[in-house]
Amino acid sequence: MSNKLKEVTYLTVKNLKSHDIILPGKYSNTFSNIAKKLQVDFSEEDIILKDLHQNEEHVNKIVKKTSESLDTLQKSTTEAREAIQLKDDESLNGINLELIKMQEQINFLQKELFSDPLTKAYNRKWFADYYLKNDKFQKNGSIAFIDLNKFKIINDTYGHLVGDQVLKYLVRFLEKELPYSGIDIVRYAGDEFLILFDMKKTSSLDIKEIMKKIQIKLLKQKLKSSKINELKIGFSFGLTDFKKDQEIEYILEIVDTLMYKNKQENI
Repeated sequence: MSNKLKEVTYLTVKNLKSHDIILPGKYSNTFSNIAKKLQVDFSEEDIILKDLHQNEEHVNKIVKKTSESLDTLQKSTTEAREAIQLKDDESLNGINLELIKMQEQINFLQKELFSDPLTKAYNRKWFADYYLKNDKFQKNGSIAFIDLNKFKIINDTYGHLVGDQVLKYLVRFLEKELPYSGIDIVRYAGDEFLILFDMKKTSSLDIKEIMKKIQIKLLKQKLKSSKINELKIGFSFGLTDFKKDQEIEYILEIVDTLMYKNKQENI
């Protein structure tokens, strides 16, 4: 992937990060407009739509399986009604087994729908659907806004695949260092992540101190591969509390400002 393509991609993600839902068409139009402004021609670059196609296939797969589950549910409901009328216990037992299997499938689909395909962290749809209501928080808690330091340089130097591995490593690292109940990790946009702390379940934790320790510990880690002898990564973060019914945009502005302040202090 060329450096020009990376630059346009980076600016596109930054431009769209405030949107709750980003459809492929919206991404494509924004990408195209930024490319034109930078006078970049990608007409012969097949890789441009690779990620878009992968994401579209991921969503289509979930939609297809969900539709199949709904068809099965409708069929089982009809059969159950008939079995109840006929007092057919054997048929009801068989239907019950089908429903158990379908529940497992639905649980799997819910996880897929609300997970980021790359890192397996929660995605913004989960955040919007479960943590917010009408763009307002539904409970009290704290939020940390994380931005990887010099991530664009990592992509430019080592390539997109290494960048993806860094993002995946970060989520695994955070999950390992935050083994507490009431903590959720969300991939917000690109190399930006949210860590959400439920006040009821994490009130005994010194969240700021924990985040500082994680920040320092990550800098001491050394990532290696067949092509890279040593790669160190770090992040900057902003942390603030939020209360029920507070607007998400207001809180994001606060943590975004605090994150940039933290970045200036540590880079």
